[in-house]
Amino acid sequence: MARQMKDSGVEWIGEIPEEWEITKIKNKVELINGYAFDSSSLKREGKYSVIRIGDISSGTIDINQANKIDYEDAAIDKYLIKEDDVVIAMSGATVGKLGYVNKISGKCYINQRVGIIRSKISRYVFYYLGTGEFLKYITLLAAGSAQPNISTENINNYFISIPSAEKEIIKIADFLDEKVGEIDSVITKTKETIEDYKKYKQAIITDAVTKGLNPNVEMKESGIAYLKSIPCNWGVIPISIAFNFIGGYAYKSDRFCGKTPYQVIRLGNVKNDNFIIDEKCVFIDEEYAKESEKSKIYKDDILFTMTGTRGKKDYFYTLIVKDKDLQKRALFLNQRVGCFRKAIDQVFMPYYNYLLKYENICDYIFLSETGTANQGNIGIESINTTKLLLPPLEEQRKIVEYLDEKCSEIDKLVAKKEELLEDLESYKKSLIYEYVTGKKEV
Repeated sequence: MARQMKDSGVEWIGEIPEEWEITKIKNKVELINGYAFDSSSLKREGKYSVIRIGDISSGTIDINQANKIDYEDAAIDKYLIKEDDVVIAMSGATVGKLGYVNKISGKCYINQRVGIIRSKISRYVFYYLGTGEFLKYITLLAAGSAQPNISTENINNYFISIPSAEKEIIKIADFLDEKVGEIDSVITKTKETIEDYKKYKQAIITDAVTKGLNPNVEMKESGIAYLKSIPCNWGVIPISIAFNFIGGYAYKSDRFCGKTPYQVIRLGNVKNDNFIIDEKCVFIDEEYAKESEKSKIYKDDILFTMTGTRGKKDYFYTLIVKDKDLQKRALFLNQRVGCFRKAIDQVFMPYYNYLLKYENICDYIFLSETGTANQGNIGIESINTTKLLLPPLEEQRKIVEYLDEKCSEIDKLVAKKEELLEDLESYKKSLIYEYVTGKKEV
């Protein structure tokens, strides 16, 4: 016999079973805000872990990457994570991300802007908030904010549909554990395949930019530890000679305006060979553009990010500016986004866009990282000490032609796998939605 349904009164939930309850989350959970640990007390090594917003992703928390503290204090034990907790990022780029804590060993605290959702029905709540609608709700609340944030009140007032019988809540959670686990297994394998493709691509790039295209070329010692041996007809050049450095301008946010032909490029717009130019856009007027003319961006400039999370190497992303990026608009560098501009004729910038992603060079640059436990920085003074390879100009061009073709082939394979990932994620959210709103019965 078909279940009797009723209107939930919440548009996205729609109808729910007659015997189910619709209520605000605050009536079913305890929400605990994180503790503001002094950044000077956070270390890479220590006795106890401290989870920050960046440690939450894809349904889990990454304790291995977490900062540590050495001291114990009973006064902060209320911020300890327990098994069966749901952890949520309440600020930043990962705002709204959730992690379910199945098992935990040792003491693990939450830092400020991280929350704990604690309940007898935590698994069910975790799945309910994972339908995708909660993230839409959070995104809408954070729209227009320079730093996305959600509050305890935002979460507490979110509506949740719940079966009246505890046995059914457990049954749904058990069912979703199994089915979502199967989907996540396929997602994990697909991600592993994507990573394999990316490693293969990087291996091809590394081989070409450090040895050239002739497998039988005669090699010599470069004299630079991180560059190792190089082709005999290649040289070595400091970054400071190869490029001119253009620094970003300290734009004032209160002078940003509606859409104009003058766009400011910020940290979030620059990823490795991924210019996120049509999202997270901010603009300035013509007067401010003239005032900051020195930070204007041109074709073949290589942009790079100079700030990120210390110890994670999640910056020094590089990309090259192309003609299409400058169509019908002028681009300007914000502070902490740097730019390399060709300084000598022997430099072909597309080659150096590939070379700057060479792992050995990046590792050398990160040796000079400074900053706090949460924020890492690289200054141009340190970058300028880095040495680069200098192949003959014509060879640089041939290497780029070869790599453009090979990388395009791999990128197409990656794109197909990423489409599969999107389909799997959509299916997972749809499956969860059907069961946590009672549209389907276990």
